[in-house]
Amino acid sequence: MTEYSCDTLDNGLRVISVPMPHHHSTEVMIYIGVGSRHESTRTAGASHFLEHMLFKGTEDFPTGLALERAFEAVGGSANAATDCETTCFHS
Repeated sequence: MTEYSCDTLDNGLRVISVPMPHHHSTEVMIYIGVGSRHESTRTAGASHFLEHMLFKGTEDFPTGLALERAFEAVGGSANAATDCETTCFHS
């Protein structure tokens, strides 16, 4: 069975950690309990839209390509997925 720890931060965020000493990398996955099931007819697609907006760039990386290259420069990647219950961002 996989060993893990679950902690709750002061702001209520739950953090689950799974040590894997044989790996020399780190993965971060952020699950948000919002998906298409939580959308009305008026807001249909909002979760998926916001998922894509996070990869359009930032103040420091003004384009999606600049952001992608920043991840790749350190051997990383970023992606996301939306389903009916959750939206997940991972790197």
